[in-house]
Amino acid sequence: MGEYGKRAEQLFMEGYNCSQAVLLSYSDITGLDDKTAAMLASGFGGGMAQMREVCGAVSGMFMAAGLILGDD
Repeated sequence: MGEYGKRAEQLFMEGYNCSQAVLLSYSDITGLDDKTAAMLASGFGGGMAQMREVCGAVSGMFMAAGLILGDD
């Protein structure tokens, strides 16, 4: 597990949901402050609206990827 995975695991163990943990772990690259990242990803924990259909970690990954590599 790389440094971002370890950071995401640590954040999850601190109480953040999966999506928040993944997005927050990339804050050094995305430029988001922790509060904004946590708020943005909060609705994706347990899948979208906790429906358990799309993994929250995957949603967090797509948010981070969009901020890092996405088109504007």
